[in-house]
Amino acid sequence: MKEKNLPPPFKIRLIEPIKLIPPEERRKILGEAGYNPYLIPARYVYIDLVSDSGTSALSVEQLSRGLIGDESFSYQNGYFELKQKVREIFGFPYVLPFHQGRGIESCLFTVLIKKGNIIPSNTLFETTRANIEMNGGEGLDIPADKRGTFGGDIDIQKLDNIVKASNENIPFVLLTITNNSRGGLPLSIKNLKQVRGILRRFNIPIFIDGSRYAENIYFNWKYEMKKRKLRDVVREFFSYSDLAYMSGKKDALSTMGGLLMTRSRKIYNRLIDITTLREGFPSHGGLSDRDIRVLSRGIEESIDESYITYRVTQVHMFGEILKDLGIPILEPIGGHAVYIRAKEIYQDADFPAFLLAGDLFIEGGIRGSILGG
Repeated sequence: MKEKNLPPPFKIRLIEPIKLIPPEERRKILGEAGYNPYLIPARYVYIDLVSDSGTSALSVEQLSRGLIGDESFSYQNGYFELKQKVREIFGFPYVLPFHQGRGIESCLFTVLIKKGNIIPSNTLFETTRANIEMNGGEGLDIPADKRGTFGGDIDIQKLDNIVKASNENIPFVLLTITNNSRGGLPLSIKNLKQVRGILRRFNIPIFIDGSRYAENIYFNWKYEMKKRKLRDVVREFFSYSDLAYMSGKKDALSTMGGLLMTRSRKIYNRLIDITTLREGFPSHGGLSDRDIRVLSRGIEESIDESYITYRVTQVHMFGEILKDLGIPILEPIGGHAVYIRAKEIYQDADFPAFLLAGDLFIEGGIRGSILGG
């Protein structure tokens, strides 16, 4: 069923001029970048879809919070505001701010992963896998074999078999929401409960990479729990996890920052030393108080029901437009992006995604992202 066209639940007050340079210049620039869209200077890009990380416009409330930043070195006012917001929305008693998500993974995995450990997952993000391997572990993807609405689920039977065979070598199970490597599809709360049931028998904790928590919760709310407030679904969903972390540059609508949230005082204490060395004092993690206050407000605004409904709906509308034009896409459509099946367009190409990205830039000044082998 096609999504209805919804009006945006916000006003746009600021504009930034953009310029479409001539095709011959775009072709030259693409060649100078080695035909790699990530290396194209942003000033030459007309529509930038390479990532949504850190690109969110800030709301008037976020900007106003930034004006009252307390730039004290330790335990500044913004930290207590953030701590209260995390407890209120997600239910975690301990929180550590970081400069961004991969900084969290670097510190967390250094503390918890030993050589030879196995980390089962519904599917790991690329930098997550790299951080696991840097610390001697092995990321093990076991996504459920389905492409329905909740195509981001983990395979319960495979997980059960792995845990029974190797539970002493599994420090935690890591679930990615939404599952970027599976087309932005969500993890269901039903699947999460099943995972918890398996792991509790062996005292193995559940960790969540919640960088796209709002859209993942939105799908659960829309299809399974619509009679409840979305905010309440957020609290219940995370109640089944032991630790969660996120880049604040995605669903938290901030230009910088990350959060680690846990119920374990032991893990919190173990992380303090390494975060102080690598990131900064535990109350700021290398962030200014302005950034922390913007992040605190962003995690609140991201779960506004009208906002997240509009945001996911526009993604689905875009996907439907591409389908009507005969462009092959990954289905069902996920929460934050539309994935074009480049191999079906350039069937004889060795690197079809790079070829598609190059053509998009030459034809329209559009810079896209590339995923997959």
